[in-house]
Amino acid sequence: MTLPWSIQEIAEVIGEDNAIHLIRSLPTYSEGGTTRTILYVPKSLKPNHRLVEILGWDTACKLVEGFGGEILKPANANSIERRDRDALIVRLANDDMKPVDISKAVNITARQVRNILRRREMPGEELRSANDA
Repeated sequence: MTLPWSIQEIAEVIGEDNAIHLIRSLPTYSEGGTTRTILYVPKSLKPNHRLVEILGWDTACKLVEGFGGEILKPANANSIERRDRDALIVRLANDDMKPVDISKAVNITARQVRNILRRREMPGEELRSANDA
């Protein structure tokens, strides 16, 4: 599964690992019941800027070069966390772990696990039916 487009744009400039680290480091705010992330990328950097603290000088400079002066509204870290959680659920199911046990391991309901498994079939890998649990 790929990153949301708003994060992928950043990843194309600073790399996927750096983009994920940046998104996880950004503060969030609530607007109308939705959690949002916003990032202003300055046109120039000072060595003590928060982006330098998060990414290091060279990577922060790449971000400024690509987006300097822009206000970015990337997806928040929840989308990344869900992607990672869902991938873990699929791996555990492929290792013959039952949905009820997976649900306890990832702290969601067994029903949610079965729903994720139904829509997350990995190419080339077959998952057991939720009824087999």
